[in-house]
Amino acid sequence: MKKVILTLCSAVLIFSGCSTGVHNPSSNESQNISMGSILILSGEGASWGNAARNGIDLAVEEINSSGGIEGKKLQFFHEDSKASPQTALSAYKKLHDENHTNFIIGTSWSNSGVAIKDSAISDQTLLISPSLGVAEFNESSNLIFNTWPHDFIISQKLAEYLYESGKRNIVIFGAEDVWTKDQTNTVKQRFEELGGTVQLVIEPDTQAKNLTTEALKVKSLSENIDGIVLTAGVWNIGNIFAKKLKEIGVEIPLYSMTLDKNIISTAEGAYNGMIFLTFLTPTQSFQEKYEKKYGMEVEIGADSAYDAVMMLSEAMKKTGSQDTNTIAEYLNTIDTWDGASGKLMSDKKGAFTKNYKIDKVQNGKPVEVEK
Repeated sequence: MKKVILTLCSAVLIFSGCSTGVHNPSSNESQNISMGSILILSGEGASWGNAARNGIDLAVEEINSSGGIEGKKLQFFHEDSKASPQTALSAYKKLHDENHTNFIIGTSWSNSGVAIKDSAISDQTLLISPSLGVAEFNESSNLIFNTWPHDFIISQKLAEYLYESGKRNIVIFGAEDVWTKDQTNTVKQRFEELGGTVQLVIEPDTQAKNLTTEALKVKSLSENIDGIVLTAGVWNIGNIFAKKLKEIGVEIPLYSMTLDKNIISTAEGAYNGMIFLTFLTPTQSFQEKYEKKYGMEVEIGADSAYDAVMMLSEAMKKTGSQDTNTIAEYLNTIDTWDGASGKLMSDKKGAFTKNYKIDKVQNGKPVEVEK
């Protein structure tokens, strides 16, 4: 049936303007270059997705106001993954089948990225995630990239920070989630390699609401532990757990990674004093123009999504092509990128890494501290 439709469409194309529905990025008939995004725009994690959308829109505005790419304007279609792998896959199919785009920025989180990667590989779609931090995503194809570093790197650094700070016995509060498990396993492995002991690992479902039992287990060990690592600190269960610890009188230092201002606020003071490592290091110039445009501070995803669009734009201008394989080849030639998110360094496997910083939550806000 598909062959019949395409044949009929081709036969009448010159007379009726019928579209085959097959993405043809080099077509001279198109006045726009279509791209899409799959981001968390509502629900848990929406601060990441909306920040990334803002970063994308800012980049598109700058590119289009400067003449576009070879005279063509960028046109973006934003889709909401709602932090759901199934919804992300539906969004991918819509962007590819209906909007005919083979360039997608996303997803925001690892569970959704892993869910869509096989379809993208099959369709030869180029993906760049601005905040997804697992190697399983970008290393599955030469058409898949991250502008946010692999988070296992920062988890290793957190384990080293704990040990160097004199911590020897810790509890890890994680979650039943691919990204969180990756961080939990990394912290545990590195901390134990250094000579520390992980007394307990807790991994509830990400939608758990009552964590009293888990908190009481930690309290029973409180005399033997000197640190609690929340690898699930980015989830709502992280602040639920922190609140419960505070409620039952557990006063052991908390540590985490990659927290955003929204989750810190939601913790309602329970994260105060927490030290966390993060790759959110936007340049001063990007912070200023972002705040001028949107009236808010840069959040996770904004600067790295901006960089992703700028990389695609440069690749298309330099190669004169909109073929995904040609663009991917160009992206893989980049060694370093001085972008909005700082100096990115390619690992030549589709991932970029950079320096991190250490923040401490003080009065409900993250404040940078010395390494």
